[in-house]
Amino acid sequence: MKPIIAIVAATLLPTFVAAQQIPIVDPVSSPEVKLQILLDREEIRQVITNYGLAFDMQDWDLHRSVFTDEIQMDFTASLGGGLQTLSADDWVSAVKPFFANLEGTQHIAMPLTIQIDGDTAYVRSMLHARHHLPNSKGGPVQKMVGHYDNWLIRTDEGWKIAKMVQTITWNEGNWYIIEKAAGLSE
Repeated sequence: MKPIIAIVAATLLPTFVAAQQIPIVDPVSSPEVKLQILLDREEIRQVITNYGLAFDMQDWDLHRSVFTDEIQMDFTASLGGGLQTLSADDWVSAVKPFFANLEGTQHIAMPLTIQIDGDTAYVRSMLHARHHLPNSKGGPVQKMVGHYDNWLIRTDEGWKIAKMVQTITWNEGNWYIIEKAAGLSE
């Protein structure tokens, strides 16, 4: 049995090591370019963090601040409807009542990959969301796990999300909580 494990490990190790060796910044870049890339990555990381944090704090000004004025959102995985183009103000107005109907939430939004190309960036971020609402139809918690694909643009106000696609890998808990918070169930 041990030889099989060694073969599998030997097969996977080069891929893992190669992925770890990809530099974030081209080593021959100037110090100014290196610094700018690191500053961009940190700002993008904060935008993604603020996306989830704003839900938990119900800070709608913070939530609005992470988006360009017009956005594309695809929440088919949880809400249906496909890719929608709308104003960020309309998005915030739409999600605000949902979160007001919950007693609490926890969103962990963490970048898993960040790829910057000039004034655009692609980020895959973790989706780990817990929604809490005691009810008579089951347990008080519903959890979603998956990822977001985010496309960001550098604006005069900094990096902003222009497009987001939600993918849910699995759900756990009481889906009635989502329906109740969305006003779809009594």
